[in-house]
Amino acid sequence: MKSYRIPRLQEELKKLFNIALNQKLRDQMLDWVVITDVVLSKDLRYAKIYFSHYNNPASHDEIREHLIKSSGFFKKLIAGEHIMRTIPEVSFHYDETEERAEKVDALLASLKDKYNDEDDDFDPDIDLEDFLDDDDVYDIDEDDELYNEFISDEEEEGEEDSEDKD
Repeated sequence: MKSYRIPRLQEELKKLFNIALNQKLRDQMLDWVVITDVVLSKDLRYAKIYFSHYNNPASHDEIREHLIKSSGFFKKLIAGEHIMRTIPEVSFHYDETEERAEKVDALLASLKDKYNDEDDDFDPDIDLEDFLDDDDVYDIDEDDELYNEFISDEEEEGEEDSEDKD
């Protein structure tokens, strides 16, 4: 049976830490720092906190040091919210997802430039109506004779099946 407790606690801690960073901590070194993920161990004794920063000139290591210095504040915040019985040991890690995404985008752009087809006939926004012929559309109301023939054929097949059963 899958436990929903740990993912709920992780989301709650993530919200709690982000609110604390934005509203309660007055450290200018932690401006524009966002907690991107919280991973709790199964026994809830350890918490890995992943962070990212935007428009902050400080390096990842400097921000991590300031977060480590404020880890006591985070633990006190968890204790004050009464969401966990035991207060986990926290460790801070830089979230490299954004940098990896930029590398993948650059790689895809280089591949696109390298293998770019210079086919001017290709249009990714092809309109299907240009390829469909209006005469190919079958409308029952306009073609009553074909419809009546189809119905009569179906009725005859149904009568033959009932005669075979008798």
